[in-house]
Amino acid sequence: MKAGGRVFKNRIVNAPMAFGMIALDPDAGPRAYRKIESIAKGGAAAVCVGETDVNFTDANRIPFPPVDFSVHSGRAFEAIGRYASLIKENGALAMIELAHPGAEKTPFEGQKDPIGPCALVRPDGVRVRAMNEEDMAGVINDFAETADFMKAAGFDGVLIHAGHGFIFTQFLSARLNKRTDEYGGNLENRARFPIRILQGIRDRVGPDFLIEVRVSAQEGVEGGITPRETGIFCGMLDKIADLIHVSTGLYTDPIETRQFSSMYVPHACNADLAAEIKKYTSLPVGVVGGINSPEQAETIVAEGKADYVILGRQMLSDPYFPQKAFSGKADEIRRCIRCFNCFPGSPEEGYTDIPWPSSELAKRVGSCTINPVSNLPFDLSEHPLPGASEIVLVVGGGPAGMQAAITAAERGHKVTLAEKEDRLGGLLCFTDTDVDKEDLRNFKDLLIRVTYRRGVTVLLNTAADAELIERLKPDAVILALGSRPAMPPIPGIDKIRHAMDVYYGCKPGKSVIMVGGGLVGCEVALHLAKSGHDVTIIEMLPRVADDSYGMYREALIRQMSREAIRTYTNTRCLEVTTCSVRIADKDGAETVIGADSVFYALGMKSNSADELEKVIANAKVYKVGDCLRPAKVDSAVREGFLAALDI
Repeated sequence: MKAGGRVFKNRIVNAPMAFGMIALDPDAGPRAYRKIESIAKGGAAAVCVGETDVNFTDANRIPFPPVDFSVHSGRAFEAIGRYASLIKENGALAMIELAHPGAEKTPFEGQKDPIGPCALVRPDGVRVRAMNEEDMAGVINDFAETADFMKAAGFDGVLIHAGHGFIFTQFLSARLNKRTDEYGGNLENRARFPIRILQGIRDRVGPDFLIEVRVSAQEGVEGGITPRETGIFCGMLDKIADLIHVSTGLYTDPIETRQFSSMYVPHACNADLAAEIKKYTSLPVGVVGGINSPEQAETIVAEGKADYVILGRQMLSDPYFPQKAFSGKADEIRRCIRCFNCFPGSPEEGYTDIPWPSSELAKRVGSCTINPVSNLPFDLSEHPLPGASEIVLVVGGGPAGMQAAITAAERGHKVTLAEKEDRLGGLLCFTDTDVDKEDLRNFKDLLIRVTYRRGVTVLLNTAADAELIERLKPDAVILALGSRPAMPPIPGIDKIRHAMDVYYGCKPGKSVIMVGGGLVGCEVALHLAKSGHDVTIIEMLPRVADDSYGMYREALIRQMSREAIRTYTNTRCLEVTTCSVRIADKDGAETVIGADSVFYALGMKSNSADELEKVIANAKVYKVGDCLRPAKVDSAVREGFLAALDI
């Protein structure tokens, strides 16, 4: 593919994620560099560094130290330029996203108020000032100056954020732009200021520098900009820009408007929108939105819906997606499960309290449930290799055990995996049945496939014991024994079934009560509701699914609402039978609720490794996954990986 006089070696690029200025943080910067470098090494045609605000007075959402973009030297210039060097050294074009949030700016003490097309008071009480000609001239100069800075720093082009409700969208959308001057009214007027920004950039950087424009094909709300309007706007850019990057939605409501697609949204969810935009422009059009397989990417391009594909979270779950796709190893791609572990991080880790920027931020942003390498605190290439091949026994064939076996085998060890059941997968075997877990099922199947492919000796229907230990004489043993349901002392709980039994042959009645509204209880409840059952959840905390990742929780709750799942929060379960529960609200008032079936999901308890540890002699022992402490899949995968890395 060619654009702006540049040749793209393939039709796969990455979407900008996180924040470019994080490179200035001495603790977080190295992690940011490693993420970007890995994507370039993985074979993408172009690699785009994340959101970079064009000034530090009325454009910044994050309180990074201010940078003077008119100065093409110094620490900031070198730090930002290092991104470009790492990308280009690995054969990709280097891009960086420039943004101005307009009315959505974060209000910081001592800085200017947010500005936008119209004066307003935001729902959070922040006042937004209507822009005048002086403001517009300043923003135009800021974009042009920052783009010129990036060109001098070694980048091949810039991605201009013209979507998601930022300043471009605020002018383009008749819903948001109520001006009565030459910048409001019809689409031509509403596009006037955005086009002046883009023309200002082009005039400053010249014709040999790529300008990619990121648009929301639609806002996804009543009265918002439509694909037709966005297409017409893109057609106005044919002589200014080089590429059109099609996204959708709004920053203020990213789940409902599909700025970020969840697992409950079809893959490649914006492909048809991109096809509509292509009708209006001669520029190459790319599309982002839940693309996680080469098959999807190939179909989009082959059907002419887009000229290139843009991968966001997928490049965290497997930055080597392009390389694997082109080398016949597509079945080893770790395909994004859209769980939102990567951004924002999990609320139970205190994400909302993290200072910006900080090393704490780097520990969360860019993490991945299925890729344990994605956010390591050290450079894996500098980690020492084993001095000799050792005999490693992994006990347990769930995600922790399989990841440990794969990593140990890849490091040259002779690995045996013992699993007491008749198949690998552990607790992830539920994904074979759950209506929404196709992507997690694919990950489970990948682990199984790669475990065998790496030459691991797999012993099914085998409980590890003294005899096995004596026969193998392992140098290291990794215990991945998993967990079992916890059973709090609630009268009658021993007479009902655990939520996960739903996936293994237990047939509920029409109406179901789920005692426990954590992540497991809610996801099983949603599966049941989508399978035709009437479901009620009883939860003692103030809100359900409180142990899930931030944006995933929002998507889950909205799905539960659509399926009319009833929830009782701040409610204690006092007693259960096979067809009823006795509950008490926060004031102590008791009620009995009946149903055809009652299930519980009240946490998990680690399986004990004590007996096995007693018979292990002269071997290093590691505990990983749920037998260390019950947690989510990301912990299991990461712990299995790190244990094997230590051998």
